[in-house]
Parts: sequence; C-alpha cells; structure tokens
Amino acid sequence: MVKIAPFRGVVYNAKEMETDGGLLIAPPYDVVNEAQRQQYLSSHPHNFLHLDLGEVKPGDSGPMAWHDRSAEILALWLSSGVLIRRDKPSIILMDTEWIHPSTGRRMNRHGLICLMLLEEVGKNSKVRLHEKTFSYHKVERLDLMEKTRAHLSPIFGFFPDPEEDFLRTMYDLHRTGSDFQVNESNGLSHQVFFVQANHSIGKLAEMLADTTVYIADGHHRYETALKYRQMVLDELARNSQQPAPNSAVNYVMTYLSPMSDPGLCVLPTHRVLSCLQYSDEEIIKSLERFCEIKSFTFNGDSEQAKTDLAQKLTDDSKKGLTVFGLFIRGFKRYFFLKVKEKIKDEIVKAQPEEAVLNSLDVSVLTNLIIKKALGLTESEMDNPDCISYVYSIEQAIEAVNERNHRAAFIINATSLDEILKVTETGRVMPRKATYFYPKVSNGLVFNLIDPMESIVELGRG
Repeated sequence: MVKIAPFRGVVYNAKEMETDGGLLIAPPYDVVNEAQRQQYLSSHPHNFLHLDLGEVKPGDSGPMAWHDRSAEILALWLSSGVLIRRDKPSIILMDTEWIHPSTGRRMNRHGLICLMLLEEVGKNSKVRLHEKTFSYHKVERLDLMEKTRAHLSPIFGFFPDPEEDFLRTMYDLHRTGSDFQVNESNGLSHQVFFVQANHSIGKLAEMLADTTVYIADGHHRYETALKYRQMVLDELARNSQQPAPNSAVNYVMTYLSPMSDPGLCVLPTHRVLSCLQYSDEEIIKSLERFCEIKSFTFNGDSEQAKTDLAQKLTDDSKKGLTVFGLFIRGFKRYFFLKVKEKIKDEIVKAQPEEAVLNSLDVSVLTNLIIKKALGLTESEMDNPDCISYVYSIEQAIEAVNERNHRAAFIINATSLDEILKVTETGRVMPRKATYFYPKVSNGLVFNLIDPMESIVELGRG
C-alpha cells in the first residue's frame, strides 16, 4: 500500500518569496554545472543552492566540506526568519508551466508534494525504481542529509491514473486559487497551493493507496533516505531510545504526478563519452559489426541537420527499429546507426527472460554499443568523468565540439509504458535511462527530519 501524509513544510518567508521568489528557487543539484552553480549562488544570498549545492572553498578538508556550512546556514535562516516552518501539516499542490524544449509548445504539469512512507525496493513493492544509480551521488547525498537532517529536495514519482480521477481531483482543488506564484529565470512558472483540509488530504491518500509509484527522478535520494532511516534507528537503539510512533524518519518528501497528466514528459538522455581508447576509424569499424551506418554532412551549426536527425530517429523508432545518432569530434559529418535486425534477435534469444529490458534502445546502446563495441567497463560507466548525459542534441554537439569530449550518441526517449513494463519484471534500466522534464524545482518547500516527531496519516489505515 502506498501511504502519503501531510507535513509541516519549511518555506521562505512570505515577504521574501513575494519580492525575490524567482531568485530563491533553483534546479536539482544533479543538473547544475559549475558555471550555473556560481550564477545561482551569486544571484541572491538566500538562493536555495547555498543549502543544496554549496561552494567548495580553499582550505576545505574535502569536496563535501560545504555540507557543514549548509547545516549552519539552514540553522541561521530558520532562526532569523528567512525560512519558516509552517504551523499546520499540509500537502502542496503545484501547477508548473513550462515550454517544451523541442516543440516550443507551452505545457502544464500538475503534481503534489507530500510525505511518502519509505518501502524497501523489490519486485513486489509499491514503490519502484527503474534505473541504476551512481555510487558517489549516494555517498554525497547521505552525508548532506546527515548534516542538515532534512529532505532538501523531493523525490519525483509518477503513478497510473487510467480514469483521470486523480488529475480531475487536483484540478478541482486548484480552482480555489494558489497561495503564491513564482516565476523562475529559466522560464518555469509555479502556482503553489497548500492543502490543509483533512477531508481533501484523505481523499487523495485514499486514491493513491492501491496504486504503484514509479520513481521518475531522485533514485539516489530515495536510496539515501532508506539508508539514513536505518542509520538513525541504529543510533537510537544504541542509546536505548525509541523513535516516535509512525516516526518522520520513516518517510521521504515526494513530488507525485499522475500518468494521465499531458504535462508529464520524458526527454531522451544522450550519452557523451570522454574516455574512449579507440581511434576515430576504430570506432566506426567496431560499430560496423553491429550496425548499418550512414553518414551525413554536418558543419556543427546546421539546424536543418539536427532537425533531420531527430526526425529520422523518431520515424525509424515508430517502425520498430533501433537507431542512434553519433557525433565524433573533428568530423564534418554525423553518423546514423541502425542496429542490425539479426543482432537484435540474438540479444533477445540469448536471454529471453530479460527480453523486455534488453530490447530497450537505452539497453542496446549501453550494453551492445558502448560496452561491447567500444569497450567501456562497468566502473567507467559509473564514472562521471568518463560518461555524462545531456537531454538535447544541441548540448551533445556543444560537448563534443567545444568541450572536447570524444563522441556523443543521440537516442530516442524511453516511454512511460516501457518504464512500467521493465519495472513490472523487477529489473532496472541502465543509468540515466530517462530524463523527466522539467525537473522539480527546489526551494519551494522542504522537510525537516525529526525521528521523535509522529506523522499523522489520513485516509486508509
């Protein structure tokens, strides 16, 4: 059973949110590069990244020393009134307006932020992860959670809503108006509404009870929350203490959006490689073992070429073909790769029990192209200095041409249905198999973790 609950969220004070709200909010830490981090940190002394992605300073004892400063800043902001913990528990409805980066269409995504009961992940669990994670991120986020004792950013989950009942219920609640609106510099606009009425919260909780939540974004943070809970419980036991009944440490702050929402969008996650040992000629020769390859003229600036590549990928995917684009540094052309049908058949026949997972484009690219054809190891796949991820063709080209990465593979997006099919088998996809867009902005609300605080659930017990 999925259990959600209201919580006493921490928010910026009303005056500062009204005057400087757009300068306070920031994207999640894992999509912010160094230049963007400096920009956000300098944009406002109270920007949320001072808590979630602080600056490494000369003399620091290590790359995570800023976590201690984050805890100090959090305590200072709470004591000085920059941040306020709300008096009454609530869930938070969010209507996020955004522009689709590929089509330019104006979109809206509806969701809610609540506490969700933590559950150990497994094939039969009601909370499911769908992709592998990176080791360092889990270590880093756990240390930050220990220091701040807070969920600074929400897990992002989605769930089936075939009859659109949940979406309609959120629409009805939104009609009462928002508590505040924030416009970010990146073009996102949020309407935020705090729901405190027990009957409304109970209705939403009841509707979610029998569903399954699939983690869209925040796999590292979910696993970190599980580990943090165990650490806290072990520490209490060593001191002969017991947590509060239905303790807050058993929950994780979560943003949930129904699959029925047309604003729930998955973008492709292209692969940018830096540590290839092969020469350019060897790359192509090795790929020819598995793919039919065509090349097209490209000078790096042609919008038409980018459009043509995206359209080729979409059209061939609809035909059931597995296709990728490839840019290699220094080439005045790009390559279009179509995996040979015989090879695909062999992949499925070799492990029929893994057919659903292994037939995904992202799995073929990871296991067949990057690992087998180009020789990257599992440890290299876990190394952000070796492989990185971007969601637009423009970013991939810029990484290769201007930041001197060796190559970039362009891929079609993984669909919501494919995610569900894989998770139903109990398998997980390769790292960064999906890019849910836009990410849930941080700083609108967050949660303090007190194991001696009891959480009151509403709805089915």
